[in-house]
Amino acid sequence: MNFPAPELVTPDFHVLFESIPGLYLILMPDFRIVAVSDAYLQATHTRRSEIIGHGLFEIFPDNPDDPTATGARNLRASLNRVLESRKADAMAIQKYDIRLPAEEGGGFVERYWSPLNSPVLDAAGHVSFIVHRVEDVTEFVHLKQRGQEQEALARELRSHVESMECEVYARAREIAETNERLRLANAELQVLTTQLRTVNHELESFSYSVSHDLRAPLRAIDGFSRMLADRAMPRFDDEDRRLLGIVRSSAQLMGRLIEDLLEFSRTSRARMQAGLVDMNRLVAAAWESSREGFAGEIEFGPLPSAYIDQALFRQVWINLLSNAVKYSAKSPTPRISVTGEMTATEYIYHVDDNGVGFDMRYAGKLFGVFQRLHTVEEFPGTGIGLAIVGRIVTRHGGRVWADASPGHGAHFHFALPVADDVLLGAEALADDV
Repeated sequence: MNFPAPELVTPDFHVLFESIPGLYLILMPDFRIVAVSDAYLQATHTRRSEIIGHGLFEIFPDNPDDPTATGARNLRASLNRVLESRKADAMAIQKYDIRLPAEEGGGFVERYWSPLNSPVLDAAGHVSFIVHRVEDVTEFVHLKQRGQEQEALARELRSHVESMECEVYARAREIAETNERLRLANAELQVLTTQLRTVNHELESFSYSVSHDLRAPLRAIDGFSRMLADRAMPRFDDEDRRLLGIVRSSAQLMGRLIEDLLEFSRTSRARMQAGLVDMNRLVAAAWESSREGFAGEIEFGPLPSAYIDQALFRQVWINLLSNAVKYSAKSPTPRISVTGEMTATEYIYHVDDNGVGFDMRYAGKLFGVFQRLHTVEEFPGTGIGLAIVGRIVTRHGGRVWADASPGHGAHFHFALPVADDVLLGAEALADDV
């Protein structure tokens, strides 16, 4: 008895492609993204709606904090070779960091990839699309860097090594020799760490001493320039007054820098005296010291109390609020809000403004000493205030981060541990460093 053949169903190739377990992008010849697999989105912390139609290098730029980054340049060269030769181009392993979304803390996370770029030709033999396939080999590279057993690497990554270039195998030399070098390197690192800790203490002491010593001559410069202006003003022409103004403003700027350096040194050296502090009252007091020149709206939400050093955290709030005042003052309707919430393990606080904002590519620089994202002429300052915030929050066992977009304001956040024993452990560690 003959049975009719079952009817064939045409598969939905779009759904099949997006669900494929590999990491794939489909690019136009101008490198715009037209399709992406779910696995690729997950590996790169991106969303399909945010990258489709955009240029590959617009969505995935090189890490601006890595001066040795070459991933984007190498990938562009490979794609151009595919367009010229109309043949697949396999690339060597690339270090290409992935930008994290703001809700995951922002910044870049280190990643290593093994890419292959293949052309899709139309009937006339022209490249109509490019298939960009990658394998995430970060764990492989990290294991190599940590000097793990060669056989363990081979077992874990055997499915990947078949596509690796010969130079990867060349790096896997005798494991005993590698382990010995690693042991020696670790011993040397311990010595260097001890020396660095000593130098760090010496530099902070030197900075504190020099800053004190510079105060007296700067006060003399400012005082005598003021006396000179009062006595000789009728005899001065416009150019004389302009030059004298430069002297005074420069001395005042240097004075502010010295005060900031002293404050930074104090926050690093002071022993914390922690207690349960009402954050609402502390922020209100800090606002009175920060609000000068602000003519907009300020909103304070209920803030959970925290186990902190009150004097140090008064400086944290002053610095964050002064920062928000400075960068939102030029907004047509300046607005600042301070809010907070409590989770099972953390107190989290937020300071939001609607000012000039900043590019998230540079978020990693915000809490470094003397790091500035705007010119001094446009927004005066020394670049130390946020470094002080980061130092104090870290000493309390907490964490600090920020997110923003240019022209749409900035959002600064910090979190503190709920349990006071965490803070006491952080204090012991801070005394040790």
